[in-house]
Amino acid sequence: MEKLEFSTNWNNKLDCKCFTAIRIYNPQKHFKGNKFHIFLQKKYKAKAEILSVGVIKIDSLTDYICYLDTGYSRAETIEILKKIYPRIDFKNTHLTVLLLKKIELPKPKQETLFNC
Repeated sequence: MEKLEFSTNWNNKLDCKCFTAIRIYNPQKHFKGNKFHIFLQKKYKAKAEILSVGVIKIDSLTDYICYLDTGYSRAETIEILKKIYPRIDFKNTHLTVLLLKKIELPKPKQETLFNC
């Protein structure tokens, strides 16, 4: 299972059952049903599954998406993205807005100590 790493818990979203993530689009990773181990500052947070994938250009980001994802305005979020990805040419790059839902890990079966 792949990792989805966060350096910041923008808008405290990782504390919610469902949350969004804005990333550089990668069709091999970003598809409905794909599962990830979620990490915050290299510490495991949860396992999550992609419920929805939106592919957009940076100019198509809206205040709605940005406030939900980062807690900041569209302009502030674009500046954040440019700092996170300083070498990316956003005029020729697609972003994805992922909707993820935390999923439970299967609990191990407990063995009985005594067979009655």
